[in-house]
Amino acid sequence: MVLTERFRPLFPITEERSYLFAGGLAPAAIPVKAAIDGWSDRWMFDPMYHRARYFDEWENLRSRLAAVLGADPGEIAIVDNTSRGSNLAVQMIRAPAGANIVTDPTSHPSAVWPWLLPDRGPVEVRSVPDGPSSTWMKRIESLVDGDTIAVLVSHVDARTGFRHDLRELADLTRSCGGYLIVDAAQSAGAVPIDAGAAGVDFISGTLMKWLLGPPGLGYLYARREHVESLAPPHVGYVGANRDGRPDEPGNLSYRPGAVRHEIGLADLPGIAAARRGLDIILEAGIPDIERHVLELTGRMIDGLTERGIHVLTPARRTERGGVVAFHFDGAVSLCRQLRRMGVDVWGYPEDDRVRADPHLYNNPGDVDRLLEGIDAYRRARDPARASTG
Repeated sequence: MVLTERFRPLFPITEERSYLFAGGLAPAAIPVKAAIDGWSDRWMFDPMYHRARYFDEWENLRSRLAAVLGADPGEIAIVDNTSRGSNLAVQMIRAPAGANIVTDPTSHPSAVWPWLLPDRGPVEVRSVPDGPSSTWMKRIESLVDGDTIAVLVSHVDARTGFRHDLRELADLTRSCGGYLIVDAAQSAGAVPIDAGAAGVDFISGTLMKWLLGPPGLGYLYARREHVESLAPPHVGYVGANRDGRPDEPGNLSYRPGAVRHEIGLADLPGIAAARRGLDIILEAGIPDIERHVLELTGRMIDGLTERGIHVLTPARRTERGGVVAFHFDGAVSLCRQLRRMGVDVWGYPEDDRVRADPHLYNNPGDVDRLLEGIDAYRRARDPARASTG
């Protein structure tokens, strides 16, 4: 666990707690917090310093996001969250009469709802039914046809941890002339993404999870040909050329690249902090992070399975990332008890599901602490059934 030895000291929370919810909100690393503090101090005593550097920090963040996503900086727009990016992608696409979209239970509602807005034409929503991961592609193929305008998926499913094959999906979507729109909130920073090589059309995501940044910042990747051919649904001074007066007829033109989809000033202290988080990710190397989290999630899956607990996440390494989900009666109660024991995971009351998301700062001891906490909870509830599911 060389990765943990290098980067765990940057996360003070690890001295006190086993924090296993990177896919909800990652803890602040020392350099990330220092960036926010430093920005605020400068703002207090020398605002002009920041005023002169608005867009330098912005472009630094853009270039780092491009490196994470396997993209060109000109294909990255900085937005405020994943949902904004998903909405923006949908707004750029004009659906012809009779069009349909294909989605599945991995998709966040914010990726589907924009298609249903009243100012858009009617679009049929086709939903892939739940089922085993081994038959997922066959089930989606049965719904895609020549009228499919878009296929929507989460790269890594927040409910189960299942990881989609983006290249396979892009090939399928391209065969019908549609767009592949991907939510990478649970994958970017934990597993490698090469948007260009995979042929993905749009990717939206957030900085506050696996990319170790603060809340309030996200991104949209738009494939180069879409950046230039699909008109922005909104416009502001950041994305438009500012030659001449805006009230002159025909004066509106857009800046080259995905920046044309940015409207106004973004969260500047957040950008400074997010850049430091991305520096950690890029220094560690996403392939190494992937190997690390797969080792930890594998250890977790094995331990849960040995205890008779129903694990929702696929065991195959190629079909998962950093998210592990499992069923546990009284999930919320379990998570409250674990928190009192210094272990942070998340429980979902609607389906008694627990999620645990280890990252580069976690080690095998954190996983073992989770498993030991589950054992202790079971003993307290029913000593006679402490080893049953």
